[in-house]
Amino acid sequence: MNIKDTFMELGYFNVQDETQIRFWVDTWLGNKSLKDKFPVLFNILSRKQDSVAKVMSSPILNISFRRNLVGANLTNWYRIVASLQQVNLLEERDVFVWGLKASGFFTVKSMYATLINNGVRVSQDICQTKLSMKIKVYMVLEKRCNSNQG
Repeated sequence: MNIKDTFMELGYFNVQDETQIRFWVDTWLGNKSLKDKFPVLFNILSRKQDSVAKVMSSPILNISFRRNLVGANLTNWYRIVASLQQVNLLEERDVFVWGLKASGFFTVKSMYATLINNGVRVSQDICQTKLSMKIKVYMVLEKRCNSNQG
């Protein structure tokens, strides 16, 4: 679980019933999370981990701030509310889409390629990354298989 946020940054949610998606923390409304787009609003929230379904469970959005919204904060809140007008709930479960693969499905190979392209050295750096041991083993095996083919 300690790598969940890092993993989640490499994909996005395809919104269906909105029960699995955290309103502020997960990427679901555009290409960044709302906490990253509006950090000042996120900092004055009372409940930061609420799901989209919980927030949108009533005609008035179920969100409370620790302070009154004025000025830029109020303008940003109106921007968020306006963008929610285009969200439609469905009866299907939310789906996480892996952003590194056209199919949307996670593969160790796609993660490995991204790490290598970002300057991670297989023998040293992968062992120090915050990835599960299973993924680390597959990445090291991928490296060995690729070097044996060349």
